[in-house]
Amino acid sequence: MNYTDAILWYLSWPVIIWLSVKFVMLNLKHHKKMERLEELEAKERN
Repeated sequence: MNYTDAILWYLSWPVIIWLSVKFVMLNLKHHKKMERLEELEAKERN
């Protein structure tokens, strides 16, 4: 029996999860930065 496909599938999961977490963290960081920028722009207008 050849288990290569199953081994590759299960080994790829930690990589997929790690990339997903990195992507979410990057989006949250960007969101925070944009919120701060909007606050500064609002202060500047007043």
